[in-house]
Amino acid sequence: MTGAAERPELDHEIQSRLSLALGPKYGVRRLIGRGGFAEVYEVWDEELHRRLAIKVLRPGIAWTEGMLARFKQEARAVARLTHPNILPIHFVGEGHGLVYYAMPYIEGQSLAQMIRHAGALPWKTAAGYAISLLGALEHAHERGLVHRDLKPDNIMIDATTGRVLLVDFGIAKRLDGGKSETQAGFVVGTPQYMSPEQALGQADLDARSDIYSFGAVLFQMVTGMPPFDGDSSQEIVGKHIAEPPPIASVRDAGIPRWMSDVIVHCMAKKPAARFQSADRVIEALNQGLAAGGGKTPGTDRAVAGADQPTEIMTTGGQAVAVPRSVSQRRSWNRLRSPLGVLVLVLLLAGAAGSVLRLTRPTLIFSNRLVHPIRLVVNGNEHQVAASSEFRLRLPRRQGLTAQWYMERIKRSDGSAVGAGLQGTLVEDLPQGRIEWAADVNDAADVLFAPLITNMTDTPLRLTVNAGLADAEDCTCTVPPGATRAVIGYYPLFTNSTVEARTPEGRVARFKDLGPKVDPRIGAIGLRFEPKDFGWPDELQRRY
Repeated sequence: MTGAAERPELDHEIQSRLSLALGPKYGVRRLIGRGGFAEVYEVWDEELHRRLAIKVLRPGIAWTEGMLARFKQEARAVARLTHPNILPIHFVGEGHGLVYYAMPYIEGQSLAQMIRHAGALPWKTAAGYAISLLGALEHAHERGLVHRDLKPDNIMIDATTGRVLLVDFGIAKRLDGGKSETQAGFVVGTPQYMSPEQALGQADLDARSDIYSFGAVLFQMVTGMPPFDGDSSQEIVGKHIAEPPPIASVRDAGIPRWMSDVIVHCMAKKPAARFQSADRVIEALNQGLAAGGGKTPGTDRAVAGADQPTEIMTTGGQAVAVPRSVSQRRSWNRLRSPLGVLVLVLLLAGAAGSVLRLTRPTLIFSNRLVHPIRLVVNGNEHQVAASSEFRLRLPRRQGLTAQWYMERIKRSDGSAVGAGLQGTLVEDLPQGRIEWAADVNDAADVLFAPLITNMTDTPLRLTVNAGLADAEDCTCTVPPGATRAVIGYYPLFTNSTVEARTPEGRVARFKDLGPKVDPRIGAIGLRFEPKDFGWPDELQRRY
C-alpha cells in the first residue's frame, strides 16, 4: 500500500498482537504508515514468499460493534473488485482485539508524495493517470461501491510498472441498497476533495460524489495545488459548497482549455450538472487528447488549402482571407471580366458574413439578482450590473466554460457576510442562443435580499434575522438618504426580521418578512424613518 515509512518506530504492543492474530505463517516486520484510524504494517508471507501490507484498525479508538461490522463488510465487498488499477484485498481477519485486512505491498509512492516532490505533472501524464483512475472508479461504481475519500494520498504509483492504483476503500459505501451504519449528517472524507453534498453530511451519496472529488484531484495534478485551500477545514469546506471551481488554464496557461472544461464539469456544485459516470469523463478526456494540445474538443479542423499562403482581399468594407492561389486566379479573371468578378466577390462576402452571423453562438446572460456579479467566460472576466442583461458572441465550434459569482460584502476581518451565490455552465459545443441566468431561486436554500432605504439623519447598522438562530450582523452601515441599499442575501424564514440600530442605540425592526418578499427577485424594500425608532435598549430595560 505504501512505500518508505513515514514513522520508523514500531508500536510493539500492536505488532505483538498482530503476530499472534496472523499466526506463524506470517512475520510482522515493521510499521510503514499511520493515519487517523488505522496503522499499516509490512508483513512477510512465509508460505507464499511475498510481502504484504496489513491495515489494522487502531485499537485505541472506541469502535462500536456496528462500525467494526461495517469495516469487515466493506472490506469483503472491495475484495470482490478485480481491476488492474485497484489494489486488491487478499483477506480480512480479526483476533486478539484487532480487526485488519491484507493487501499486496507496493514499492512506490503516492500521488501526493509525487506532487510534493516534483510539483505539477505534465498535462498529458495527468490525463493518462486520470483515465486509469477513472477506469477503476467505473469498475467500483458498477459493483455498488463509492469511494468517498478519493485524494492523492489514496492513489499509488507502482515504481516497478508505473501502474496507477486506487487504494483505501476504508470509508467506502455500498450503492446497491445494502445496509450501512453511517449516520446521516456524519461527515467523512478529506476537506480539500470533498463534494458539496458530502460536506453537507448528506447520507445518499452516489458515484457523482466521486466524480467531484476526481475533478479536484485532476486539478491538483496539473496545477500542483488543490482547487480550494484555507486556514481551517471549515473554510475549505465552505468554499466547496459556495464558491465556483477555479479554472486550471487560468492558473497555468500551458494547461489545455479542454482539460479545464473537464475539471469544471466534474466539479459542478449540483450532482445533476456533472458528468454522470466515470466512463463519460474518460470519453471527454480521450476526445480532448485526440483534439491536441491547446484545442478544445470540437474546435475547427484544418480545411483544405488552409496551409497555403494567404492574402487579404477587401470588398464592401469586409476583409476576407483567401489562399494566394485563389487570389491569383481571381486577379487573372478580374482582367478578363472585371464586373462579373466584382459581383461574384460581393455576393460571396455577403453570404459568408450572413453565415457567420447566423451560425456563431451567442451567450445571453441575465443577472436577476439585486447585486452586481462577476462573470468569467472562457477565462475572460466581465462585470454584469444588477438586474441587467449581458450578451457575448462566442467562437464557433468551441467549448464554453462560464462561471458567475456574486461578490459578498466583507467584514473588517475579511470574512464574508450573508450567503454566497454562484453558477457554472459548461457546453461542449454551444450553438445558437445560449440563455443563462443568475437567479436567487436556483440557490440551494431560500434566500432574500433586504433593500434598505434610510430616511433618518443618522447612519444605521443592520442585523438580519435578529432574534433568530441564524441572526447575522452585516457590520455594514447604511448612510442617511440611501435608497434601496444592498446589504447581501440571507436565509429567509416566515418570521425573518431586519433590525436597524442608530449610533445612540435606538432600534427599529421589520418582522415576519417571509410572506412579503418578492419571489421573482428574492428581495424586499424596507424603509426606515425616524418615527420607527424607539428608546435605546438600556432605557427600555430601565423603564
